[in-house]
Amino acid sequence: MMSTNKRTEIELLINESWEIESLLSLWQERGAATQAEIRAGQEKYQSWYARASPLISEASRAEFKDMYEGGMVIQRIKAFLTKPLEINQFYDPAASDSFFPKWSHVYSTTFLESFSSQRTLLQAEIYAVAEPSSVLAEIAEVFSRFPNFLQVLQTSAKPNVPAPTVKKEVDLQVLVEACLRLMYEDVRPEDFVPQRAGGRSRVDFLIPDVGVVVETKMTRESLTDKLVGEELAIDWHRYSAHPDCRGILALVYDPGRYLKNPAGLESDLTQSQGHPATRVLVIR
Repeated sequence: MMSTNKRTEIELLINESWEIESLLSLWQERGAATQAEIRAGQEKYQSWYARASPLISEASRAEFKDMYEGGMVIQRIKAFLTKPLEINQFYDPAASDSFFPKWSHVYSTTFLESFSSQRTLLQAEIYAVAEPSSVLAEIAEVFSRFPNFLQVLQTSAKPNVPAPTVKKEVDLQVLVEACLRLMYEDVRPEDFVPQRAGGRSRVDFLIPDVGVVVETKMTRESLTDKLVGEELAIDWHRYSAHPDCRGILALVYDPGRYLKNPAGLESDLTQSQGHPATRVLVIR
């Protein structure tokens, strides 16, 4: 799962990349730069590269590195930073239309193109979230221990510190939100879904960093297996319209054991390959 801290760090690096690009573009535009300016620019990029590299996934890391290293034939960022103002030995200043460029390492082709590619790879990491089904499984694993969590709170209660009770769905939502906030910084309760057919609905919780909606349901005597399934199907149809929804986890709290076949409900409504992916966890 991508943490909010990692996402924030990537966004800061992307913003910083525009500053680096603007700074280094001036060297060949002006045709001059002091050694102090060049050294400062080199250090600024090297610092950026050192912080960005660990955030690139293994599948893209070789490409990210190549955009810096280059080679004998295709020269990239490293060549530009080493000698940004070296004059091309074949350049003819007397010719107005010299075939060869003035600089040995032209900013636009050796630095800018490669740096833009690195930025694109970095941007892709924001969206390269783990498969929704994997995220749903990880969150479900945490909430499978919810009864133990609740039991500890209740058995550890003291006269002046009452134990939390879960008598209504709103009580459940308070505890679910508290647990989610242990895992993610950005948890948005009651986030609105774009309007559909004149109506507007809200998801219980949205975790935008991983594109997951968490829905809570608390069973009662009149809420049978069939009705739970029907309500979830209706809700999920609405939630799928949310632009950040890639997966939906339904936490069905059944302390009264009203559900006759919880395993069947979980199996029937869990779909790892769908869009959005869905998962049901019955908690007792």
